[in-house]
Amino acid sequence: MSFSRANKNRPREMSSKTPVPVFRDVFAIKKAHSRDPRFDDLSGTFDEELFEENYSFVDDIKRKEREKLEKELENVGDDHKRKQEILYLLLRMKNQDIAKKKQKMKKIEDQQLREEIMEAAKSGKKPYMPKKSELKQKKLVESFQKLKKTGKLDKYLERKRKKIVSKDRKRFCAK
Repeated sequence: MSFSRANKNRPREMSSKTPVPVFRDVFAIKKAHSRDPRFDDLSGTFDEELFEENYSFVDDIKRKEREKLEKELENVGDDHKRKQEILYLLLRMKNQDIAKKKQKMKKIEDQQLREEIMEAAKSGKKPYMPKKSELKQKKLVESFQKLKKTGKLDKYLERKRKKIVSKDRKRFCAK
């Protein structure tokens, strides 16, 4: 039974007399689940030391790349855009190296703290775990002494003061 349409773009009319079928032919298609190895237990656990050891060759490649960029920077000439790109890449590499060194230093400090606690426990003393606030304060004192030794303390304090003033200005002007 075919019903006519008033316009060819309109949908065909359906009869309201025919009952709606109870069972429909709907079959579920199994969805393929993709696994992200970073978060999947089947991929094992991450061992940072093993990773560093296995991929130590990447540091050599980065060092060679930095040397190559430095040579290119000397020979770039008048191309201002390329010079900016090279300077950006070199700065980025330098910052990555600094971050990696900081991370190594933090790891060494944590290891030393752990060893001190273990030695205290072995010698019969009650093991003392310093609070995060104490560790933070100790680190702040060390950085303060380091800045004082290098003569950059005044510059650091000036920058810190400016930062606090700008924060206060934003806070009071917003209200």
